[in-house]
Amino acid sequence: MSRARAVGFYGWTFTMAMLILANLAFLGCFDSGDDGGENDGDVSTDGDRLDGDEPDGDEPDGDDPSDGDGEEVVADPLPFSPAGPEATPDPFEKGPFPVGVKTYTFYDTSRKGENEGEGRRLKVDVWYPARQQYKDGPFWKLDMIAESQGEDLGDRRAELESYGFPEFDTELVRDAEPDIGNGPYPVILFSHGANGIRFQSVFYTTHLASHGYVVAAPDHLFNTLWDILRDGYSEASVIASAPDRPKDMSFLLDRLTEMNDDPENPFYRSMDLENVGITGHSFGGFTSVATPCNDERFKVSVPHSPVISMAVIFGCTLEEYPVPIMVMGGTKDNTLRYYDQYCEYGMIKGSPKYLYELVGGGHFTFSDMCRLDLETMAEEMDFGDAAHALGDGCSPTDNVPYVEAQTTINYYGTAMFNWQLRGSEGSKELLDDRDDPPFDTVNFYEGDVPDWSGPEGSCGWEE
Repeated sequence: MSRARAVGFYGWTFTMAMLILANLAFLGCFDSGDDGGENDGDVSTDGDRLDGDEPDGDEPDGDDPSDGDGEEVVADPLPFSPAGPEATPDPFEKGPFPVGVKTYTFYDTSRKGENEGEGRRLKVDVWYPARQQYKDGPFWKLDMIAESQGEDLGDRRAELESYGFPEFDTELVRDAEPDIGNGPYPVILFSHGANGIRFQSVFYTTHLASHGYVVAAPDHLFNTLWDILRDGYSEASVIASAPDRPKDMSFLLDRLTEMNDDPENPFYRSMDLENVGITGHSFGGFTSVATPCNDERFKVSVPHSPVISMAVIFGCTLEEYPVPIMVMGGTKDNTLRYYDQYCEYGMIKGSPKYLYELVGGGHFTFSDMCRLDLETMAEEMDFGDAAHALGDGCSPTDNVPYVEAQTTINYYGTAMFNWQLRGSEGSKELLDDRDDPPFDTVNFYEGDVPDWSGPEGSCGWEE
């Protein structure tokens, strides 16, 4: 790295650190302790759904053979084998499993900040391989009004419900019986972006689960979609969220471990907790970069549109990054400049690394925000800056079509996890640049990339 580039990078990092510390001190939210992924045992997990009369997420599914009563576990015949040492399924296609989804609520009572009551709340969606009987549904429709019940929308609720939240079809079966017989399954945690939501990238989490993963995503308290719809964009809430995000992911992994060890839980012995990955979007991309530096249980990272360098504040040494990583970004990202993502990717050393560059991709191309069309809602209901932010990557004229782009996001992300977490060496061979549609909008790099040349100036690596 050139001296000028280094000064600029570390100067920006120092400035961000001061902003975070100052804001956290002001908000009374700073916690200097870090348990490194361990908890103090003072936690509660109620496992209850919060969105109506659906079954509780932690209730056994009737005659589920994994309930610890000694019954034989039956493995459903699969249409084809998931990835493994002898199998390389096409990551472009849907995997061999139907996908179920359950919702849980956990409380970390070791973190009781202002307005957190009995502890820091994590509402969590878990996507997982389901029994073959669910391959044709009944599929669940994601209804934003239903999902918003129990959330604080302030005086905006009546207005939002009158407008009508968007909804969309999924290929998920709510509370389907897990396929225990073909497990255990590697685990992937997903972290949403600033003012995002746990189900913001269902296109991606569903695809991963169909290939044989248990995928779990929390809402990061005080930095969710509900907060921005109620209050508009708040820089203070974004900054305050940073220290808690890696802790949320380690805490969630602790809870999944408990579920895996509980004979009364429908996920009993279904998770391979020796093979855990992390992924996320935007600020969740930062979370995905930072968490493996503080919790060695995470073996691979796939951040989307990430803030990379801020992870240095939270214990990362980019020059000695601890796990394989694939950074994904779009060249027309107007929220977090792709130039920064590209240049900071170049600082990562020490592990296998890959860069996925989506030409014409914007910030929310890597999410379902375009499908929800929250930009139109925010504009019509006068949410100020939030309206502009929610449209980045959704333009039919300025951006690559998001549905087409998401097939390639799924392809490369799944191939990376299949290689790293399922031991599929054949999947490693798929991590290559392709020119056939729809891959013609993607530039894919292994290892180091050429120095940047453009109006922003070079990254400075060759100076």
